[in-house]
Amino acid sequence: MFFVSRSLDASQFIRSQIQHVCLRGSIWAGLRHYSAPAAIKTAKTSESSRYTLKPADSRKTFLIDSYKQLMETNPLVLFVHYNNLMKNEDHFFRSQIKKAGGTLTVLRNNLFSVYLKNSAHPDPCAPIRRRDQNANHPLLPLFKGPTAAITFRETNPQDVASITKLLEKAQDKLFLVGAKVEADVYDIGQLAHFQTLPSKTGLQAQLLGLLHVLSGAGLVRTLEASSQTLYLTLKSHQDNQTGGES
Repeated sequence: MFFVSRSLDASQFIRSQIQHVCLRGSIWAGLRHYSAPAAIKTAKTSESSRYTLKPADSRKTFLIDSYKQLMETNPLVLFVHYNNLMKNEDHFFRSQIKKAGGTLTVLRNNLFSVYLKNSAHPDPCAPIRRRDQNANHPLLPLFKGPTAAITFRETNPQDVASITKLLEKAQDKLFLVGAKVEADVYDIGQLAHFQTLPSKTGLQAQLLGLLHVLSGAGLVRTLEASSQTLYLTLKSHQDNQTGGES
């Protein structure tokens, strides 16, 4: 009887161990089931912290980001009509523009227009209500056909002159339609006048020459003339007041 009792106790012990192992296995499986999605959710949260209309890793988001960088890092952007260039023609003009210090980038008009409308916002790729967009951006009328941008890292009128001369060879396949110069938008007429201006180096030389003229005796005469004019003005005002009182 005692032996049977020990047998029963042993079987109960074995059964309890099996249940314990199964319970641990189910708990471990449950932990894996709930912990794995939590880790995935955290990764997704960190990757999607940027709230964009299209997926952050989409082609459209990438292009709009590149247009934002293009416009913000290049003070001089020339917009050209890009019409049916053959492969060898495209290669020729790209190389010539590169020699002139510029870069040619073919644009997707619809996405560049999205950037322009949303450019006043910190993230143009974010979902922005239509009423908060700038539908009257001055550059929007330029995008009526295939368009490309020629960008320069510096604002130099001579670069515009060299590009204008180069594009004469392309005739109607590649021609200027407008530009962004610093924070201003230029049409063809303003751009034609701009390219006749001296370069920054030339303007600095003219400024230094002007300061040289005004230095020394020239500056003293200028200051003396200003003080004398001020004295005569005050003296005349005093005489008028004295005459009125008498």
